Amino acid sequence: MLEKRIGLFGGSFDPIHLGHLAILESFISSGYIDELWVLVNPNPPHKHALDASYSDRLRMVEMATKDINGCLISRIEEDLPTPNYSYKTINYVIDNLGYSNVYFCLGSDSIGSFNTWKNYEKILDRVMLLVAQRSTDFRLPSYLNMKAMMVEHELVTVSSTHLRKRLQLGESSGEQLHVSTLEYISKHNLYR
Repeated sequence: MLEKRIGLFGGSFDPIHLGHLAILESFISSGYIDELWVLVNPNPPHKHALDASYSDRLRMVEMATKDINGCLISRIEEDLPTPNYSYKTINYVIDNLGYSNVYFCLGSDSIGSFNTWKNYEKILDRVMLLVAQRSTDFRLPSYLNMKAMMVEHELVTVSSTHLRKRLQLGESSGEQLHVSTLEYISKHNLYR
């Protein structure tokens, strides 16, 4: 087994925004992990349709994160069976790639529904959760007390859904997107 401490952070990133970049930085600087693997989900099981293609979303994430040390874009979910459930990805990283110190990273806004995720118990059996606190009054549910660690995080409030609506209306969103993301969206006429 490999000893490097790996954090896994997945999402649709439709599009990646400054809130995502801030949370990536928080996980990396937490001291719990050596590398953070960003997993752009090709087929999120909980979303019916995405506005941008997988290749566009992947390219925007690659460009926006290229200067973040310790952040790697992983494409392992491309080859895993769909739907892309988190427990399958975790099993693959541990069982097939040989990493034993794996942390599953998520924002505190995902914790409320975490116990509805497909095989969430299997996730808790295999990894520790790293949770970036996105609200000041957040408390971990008791069933996660021994399976999750809080990561210091300064909240950057941005919503991908809200951003897409603004972009569709032609409104400025530059203050919430990395410059490379904004340029890519404009060049490829996305979210119109």
